[in-house]
Amino acid sequence: MKYDAKLIMKMSLIFFGLLFLVCIWLGRRERSIKKPEGEKITLEDAAILLEALDIQPPAEFEITQESAGSTEIEEKSNILTYGQYITVYEQLDGERLGLPDYADRYRKDYEMLKEDWYEAYRIMLAHLDTQQSVWETEIFLLKLDEGEGKAYTDNGAMQDAYTYRSTEFAANELRSMKVYVKNNQLLTIVEILPEEHELENVWVAESTDGKLVCFYRQLGFEISTNRSVGREQVADLTFCDGILTEIKEKNEKIHGKLLWVSNEELEIEGSGVYPISEGMEVYKLYGSLETLRRTDLKIGYADTDYVIEKGEVCACLVSENEAADRIRVLLKNTAKGSNYHEEVELYVDGEKIRIEEKDLDVGERRTYQCAALTDRVIVNMKGIEKEDNAYRGTIECYRSAGGMVLINELPLEEYLYAVVPSEMPASYPIESLKAQAVCARTYAYLYILHAGLPEVGAHVDDTTSYQVYHNCSEHIAATTAVKETDGMLLVYQGEPAQNYYYSTSCGIGTDAGIWKSGSSMDLSYMRAIRLNLKAQEDVYPAETLRDEETFRQFITSKDETDLESGEPWYRWTYTVEKIDKDVMLSRIQERYAASPESVLTETKEGYYVSQPIDKLGKIKELSILQRGEGGVADELLVVTDTGTFKILAEYNIRSVLCDKSSEVVRQDGSTTVPSALLPSGFFVIETGKSGESVVGYTLIGGGYGHGVGMSQNGAKALGEEGASYRYILEFFFPGCETKNLGEDE
Repeated sequence: MKYDAKLIMKMSLIFFGLLFLVCIWLGRRERSIKKPEGEKITLEDAAILLEALDIQPPAEFEITQESAGSTEIEEKSNILTYGQYITVYEQLDGERLGLPDYADRYRKDYEMLKEDWYEAYRIMLAHLDTQQSVWETEIFLLKLDEGEGKAYTDNGAMQDAYTYRSTEFAANELRSMKVYVKNNQLLTIVEILPEEHELENVWVAESTDGKLVCFYRQLGFEISTNRSVGREQVADLTFCDGILTEIKEKNEKIHGKLLWVSNEELEIEGSGVYPISEGMEVYKLYGSLETLRRTDLKIGYADTDYVIEKGEVCACLVSENEAADRIRVLLKNTAKGSNYHEEVELYVDGEKIRIEEKDLDVGERRTYQCAALTDRVIVNMKGIEKEDNAYRGTIECYRSAGGMVLINELPLEEYLYAVVPSEMPASYPIESLKAQAVCARTYAYLYILHAGLPEVGAHVDDTTSYQVYHNCSEHIAATTAVKETDGMLLVYQGEPAQNYYYSTSCGIGTDAGIWKSGSSMDLSYMRAIRLNLKAQEDVYPAETLRDEETFRQFITSKDETDLESGEPWYRWTYTVEKIDKDVMLSRIQERYAASPESVLTETKEGYYVSQPIDKLGKIKELSILQRGEGGVADELLVVTDTGTFKILAEYNIRSVLCDKSSEVVRQDGSTTVPSALLPSGFFVIETGKSGESVVGYTLIGGGYGHGVGMSQNGAKALGEEGASYRYILEFFFPGCETKNLGEDE
């Protein structure tokens, strides 16, 4: 085929002419796009956000050294251009992700608006951040510590501070803003918010030279202002766009003894009941300034001023370091398992006083005390028999909304006179009793500082929930032990130590992890102690006893050199001839009601969830799946034909496997029927089967009690060996020491 040269030439001219016109049109179109106006996104912030998604920013994001010498060029080069955005767009295959290309809004050299970048970034998050590790939230930036690289919001320093990336944060203190966050790091500022932000109940320590020196939620900060306010005042501070716009001082205060505190109200002696405002703050003003928690308010003490606004307590100013030497004990109605009594009979200086609940109005309080400090009030509670019913100190009868409560307030040392013989036989060696006295004093002291029953106005009650009180009469040996350790506390790194004790070990103890409390406190001094002074430590290290076979070998044998090898509870057996599935189900349901996270059900997918258990079929397997320090049972596996379940934590396991009717046989042959709990969590299981079903089980175990802290019979054995009370305490609580309550902090 022949081609017409003239025709080809003609078509070529037409093609190039059209191409020329298109180029002219495109050039005019690009020149016609106006620069968008608004806040721009910096290269720094764009890079930070890309890195948060594990995306390497393109090389074009680097600010060149040549531009660093010119402020004008440097500032311009620190702004993301549309051309640089397109580089990211192409790197991520933006068309596939649905990213906007903004071709009709920008030329390549135009700087990109912050709002357009964040529109695109939200789409990137939706596609690329499947774990939702980066999120957008609102904060109020209270203070920036550039030296430490930390940022504090209006939560102050009550929690870990943020770290931060963008340099824009440095110029935006005291502003509300939307930000992007990853883990505990502030990434960038999305938007400065125009609305006002109020900090309620700030402590204004100083007001001088155009500055306020403030303290709020464990954080000190300064504010430049020409507004005046009194020093050492509580005030609400309102900010807008980094400026203090309003100060509202709160000057009404009352003072008095705190009688009780709940989540909603508190009562101050002589002033009455006050609602608690939602934003109430508690400040310690003596010594180093601190923000305290509501639980730090000391029930029964008058060391605090209460700031009142509109009839509510909005702040508490703890202004004195009053000695924590008095304790308030709730006398429980153990006959009914209740805090409340229908009636009580008192004898005060020989006069009989009978009080019924109906005799008191709600909120009414009557206090009784003998004229002589050494005399005691006789307390007879309906349905309750006590060996010792003569109480030192005062007896309060208070009618709360729930009923009438009885509270015994007395000096801490006198409280111990009735605790020590109730918790440890007074026949034990005097040094053992002294160790018990220090433990009991420290335990009570911590509850004076942080009341266990603030809503009824008590630090502790008189039962095993805290420490047994008035279970038996005072005894000269126990009282001597208290007096000879007067004011002595067990301390760890200078602070009162959490301490626990129990009756008898199986030759080893365990650690505080058995309670799975998730406490952030350092409790390393409560560890699995081997209670044997002669055996080598590496015979049965606490860690190796987590192994089932190693623990079985340990618990099914007897080491005559163990401190408590002669105690009846050192070894025991518990046999359930026939499992009552209804009883076991009810026990499991009880523990679920008390601690849902400790009773788990296996799903079809093979993981465990917390959910109610309505049925317990034929039991196929009953075994300890996991052990804690010292070999204590930590996870019980119950496999049935209707489901597989895990019971977590030794207390729950001891409850579920106790059928309330089978006998425990101690190593001396004596027997008892536990009513609620197995003697301890130190045991192995041997099951009896009929076919494939478990019909019964025998537990071979040892020890009595939870196994954490001091074994009282171990302390007895050490005392008999001539050990001092300090040695006993250091043996059971390594790293701790004793310190007198009266010593300076």
